[in-house]
Amino acid sequence: MSNDVTKSDGGAPMSPSGGRRRALLVATGVAGLTGVVGLAALGGLAARDNDKSGAPERVAENRVAAPQKASDGDKGAREDDKNKDKDKDARDRGEWDADGADHGKVREVPCDDDDLVEALDLANRDHGGTLKLAENCTYELDRKDRKFGAALPEIKQDITIKGNGSTIKRDSEDTFRIFRVVDGGELTLKDLTVKGGNATAFKYGGGPQVPGGPVAMGAPGAPVGQDSGSQGSGSWDNGKDKDKDKQGEGDGGALLVERGGSANLFKVKLTDNNAEENGGAIANFGRVRLEDSKVTDNHAREDGGGIFNEGVLKVKDSHVDDNTAGGNGGGIANGKGKKDDHDKNGYGNSSYGNSSYGKDGHDKDRKDRDEAGTVEITGSDHGKDSTKSTIENNKAGKNGGGLFSSGGTVTITLTVIKSNTACDSGGGIYAVDTDLKLDRVIVAKNHADKDGGGIVNTGGKDKKKDWSSNGGDNKERDNKESDATATISDSTIVENTANRFGGGIFNGDTDVKVEDGFKDDHEHGEDDNATLTLRDTEIKKNTALNGGGIFNNKGKVTLTNTHVTKNTATDTAKLHRVAGGVLNNEGKVKLDDKSTITNNDPTNCANTVEDCFD
Repeated sequence: MSNDVTKSDGGAPMSPSGGRRRALLVATGVAGLTGVVGLAALGGLAARDNDKSGAPERVAENRVAAPQKASDGDKGAREDDKNKDKDKDARDRGEWDADGADHGKVREVPCDDDDLVEALDLANRDHGGTLKLAENCTYELDRKDRKFGAALPEIKQDITIKGNGSTIKRDSEDTFRIFRVVDGGELTLKDLTVKGGNATAFKYGGGPQVPGGPVAMGAPGAPVGQDSGSQGSGSWDNGKDKDKDKQGEGDGGALLVERGGSANLFKVKLTDNNAEENGGAIANFGRVRLEDSKVTDNHAREDGGGIFNEGVLKVKDSHVDDNTAGGNGGGIANGKGKKDDHDKNGYGNSSYGNSSYGKDGHDKDRKDRDEAGTVEITGSDHGKDSTKSTIENNKAGKNGGGLFSSGGTVTITLTVIKSNTACDSGGGIYAVDTDLKLDRVIVAKNHADKDGGGIVNTGGKDKKKDWSSNGGDNKERDNKESDATATISDSTIVENTANRFGGGIFNGDTDVKVEDGFKDDHEHGEDDNATLTLRDTEIKKNTALNGGGIFNNKGKVTLTNTHVTKNTATDTAKLHRVAGGVLNNEGKVKLDDKSTITNNDPTNCANTVEDCFD
């Protein structure tokens, strides 16, 4: 909570708590205290008295404490570590109770941002613990510390914050994210809103703003990142930890989870957060679990308007809605994708233009970003009490309006993917070289300006001749480096639209040569290495220029007890075949006896699919 006091002369407010913040940093060792007393002392006698009485520690009443022996500080540490390991095992098995008992030392945090900073610092140095925030309070963070690159200390231990309906928000022209979890840290948030975080990447000497998204960065009139080394300026200045800083300095407006770190969010709302790079609300390189939570109205200038993932992401009974990305994955991005993938999908040299892959070479050496992680999204199925997760009303400047994945594994069940928009392809989902599984999912009313109004499944590579860089020799490109496999079961793909091909689903090579026409070839095989399997699924009322229901280009599609009906192709050209249901171009489409392709306009398959009758 802001405690600003207006000056006697009626001038701007001044903050009486700034000195206390500086005094805290000195007391906790930032000024260079060493030895047993320096970092293990704070929380001494008063904390032990509270332990004896069984009462929680109130941070505001324990700012000054006597030194304690190292052995006192270590009492119970081994037991805490054992309990921590048990908790992690239970969480990995999905058995951990979000409303379980408090762990470690319990601290009640008054409605004051400095008390929150102090409580987190104490918990970090005391083997973790539980912080209970004041009920329905707004903790306004109005300044950052350059040691942490944020207003709050890095999370280094197992720390739980019980929000009690409170909000933690950035209330400053200064740019900083809210939470950062480092290797070995585990953060659990409950019943809390996290708002207004703004992650910016440090740039030497500032420089012009990066085009690509309307994100407010830094002080008015100042170049992006010039106001300081927003995140981790100290490590950039001394030049010792540049590799670490590449892992997310401009990522995760509300929360950054580094490799080896983890975060659990229960009944948490992340809103109005921004990232200059990836993950408007969350950037995850470790492990993140969301349950009964909302990720809404966040923005990333690059990928993952709501969430960017390269670790393990589990989402249950949650909503990722109304987020935007200048690049891929308006709602969620699982990996950034390789530059070749973007170029092949029609971006050419402007795919990343002068932004993330600009002429200055920014981001070219960030090879770790090419690897995707694992995403699991699910809802609950309890009859009348069922709760579907949602990915709705998100928008991507490039691919994957709802979700984008480049590599890795994505599993989605009991989820609604609706009304998302991609300015290129994959209005609902864009998956390249990904193991994609959908079960009991609704993909509805999504739009792509190019291909795949509902879903794009592509291998991203084709068996083509490619000129080598050492003399112009033709070499055959290896098409089997990666697989694109999509399995969709017991789902509905309905009322999606694409301005080009595949209103419902686009499968295969996205490099479609319209000028060559579409051949009558049922058995050409799959050159793109993209396999789509549909079981017990309906594809209906989707619209595209061609292939209203499904457009398959050099891929393989298998339909089992699946119905493609009432889809529309709007192309009136007579130069090539037009199919409202399924258009197969140089690929393979197989139907079982229980599958049907009927009542599509103007034709069902334009004679491009065996056993499909027009």
